[in-house]
Amino acid sequence: MMNIYQELNMANRDEAVIFLKSLICEKPQPCPICGGKLDFLHKKAKKSNCDWICKECGKRYDTIKILDRINE
Repeated sequence: MMNIYQELNMANRDEAVIFLKSLICEKPQPCPICGGKLDFLHKKAKKSNCDWICKECGKRYDTIKILDRINE
C-alpha cells in the first residue's frame, strides 16, 4: 500500500497537515495531484468539510481518513 504522503504527492507530514487543515477550515488548497479546484463532495443536504473532490481529476479527499493515516 502506498503511504499517504506519496498518495497526496507530498514530501512529508508537515505538508500533509497543512493541506488537511486547509480542508477542515473550508479554505482548500489546490489539488496536490493535478492542481485543480477542490469542492465539497456532498452539497445537497448540508455542506461537509469532511469530504472533498477535485473538479479536474476526480480525486476524493476524506479528511478523517487522511488524518487517521497521518497518525499511524
